[in-house]
Amino acid sequence: MSAFLLIGLIVWGALAAQFLVQTISSFVCACIYLYGLLFSRVKKRLNAIFFATALTQALVFALLLAGGFLLVALFVEPPAWNAHWIAGLVAFAISFIYCAMQVPDKILAARMCAIKPIFAKTARALGMETALKTWRE
Repeated sequence: MSAFLLIGLIVWGALAAQFLVQTISSFVCACIYLYGLLFSRVKKRLNAIFFATALTQALVFALLLAGGFLLVALFVEPPAWNAHWIAGLVAFAISFIYCAMQVPDKILAARMCAIKPIFAKTARALGMETALKTWRE
């Protein structure tokens, strides 16, 4: 049972970090798209679609994060700061750093989609990552 708890808390630590970063970055992107919806020359329909998608993504990941913590609270005893919880926190920290390094590109892509009409059309046709790579070249 102890090995399953250790593995479970390590996996949950990594997942929780990813859910947290995704929630925050999606909410920031939704705010950027809302700004673009109000003040940009990009088509309002396109920014509205991007805004709805980012906000939905933020809500889904927030629900996954809260639900995961609820399941951990139901099935795992409160932390006595034993090796299992420390391993989960280390997994959380490593995963958080890894996921947070990817956020600036996501925010840059959202800003470019919300503000620049040509980039928004390219991103819609080719995909966000491909449009960002071609824009940088």
